[in-house]
Amino acid sequence: MKTNRNFITFQLIKRIRNLYKLKNPPYLDLDTHFPEYRILEENWEQIRDEIVEIIKNSASLPKFHEIDSAQDFISNNDGISWNLFVVKLYDLIHKSNADKCPKTFSILNSIKVVKTINFSILAPGKHIPAHRGPYRGILRYQLALEVPSDDDCYILVDDKPYHWKEGKSVLFDDTYFHEVHNNTKSRRIALLLDIKRHDFTLTMKLFDAFYFRIIQLSIIISGVMKKSKVN
Repeated sequence: MKTNRNFITFQLIKRIRNLYKLKNPPYLDLDTHFPEYRILEENWEQIRDEIVEIIKNSASLPKFHEIDSAQDFISNNDGISWNLFVVKLYDLIHKSNADKCPKTFSILNSIKVVKTINFSILAPGKHIPAHRGPYRGILRYQLALEVPSDDDCYILVDDKPYHWKEGKSVLFDDTYFHEVHNNTKSRRIALLLDIKRHDFTLTMKLFDAFYFRIIQLSIIISGVMKKSKVN
């Protein structure tokens, strides 16, 4: 299977990921791990309206691989767009983008376990190949905001399918292999969050805090905030 990292980086990430020694199923219970999801579901239409307005009023939103070239394999694989609107990355706030969605940002910025806030827009026909997330310190949350009316738009996590429903949430461990299919003629919009997990030993908590700072530094050095600015 191809990877979206060079060999050395891939092996380093793999070794660090294995240090965490965590055991959990691919999909996780929202009430247990992220009970704040209820706040988002209660306000999902306002959140949807803000991103739809941003898409409408912006010349274009950057594609994932334009923000992070390491994601070329999973974003630029089929000539079909996977666009991201970045609001926060690992606690680094994208001020100009956050100003465009004040209601969404106000809700989420008060939830301290939320470390990353992105809107993900999949064009009709988009396929995101199977891949694994690099970092075990987070869980991935998705709130479906706009979903094609037919049933052929879904995610597979560890080969287990989940079909999005507008206004509904799902939480999963993205270090399992996962892939996405939008085999429809309509776009799919979702709110993507990284939720900080804390089910570590004390030693791993110390390591994780250090590793989190390294990730932040890499984001700053690579100029991700500049690349993800939307006019």
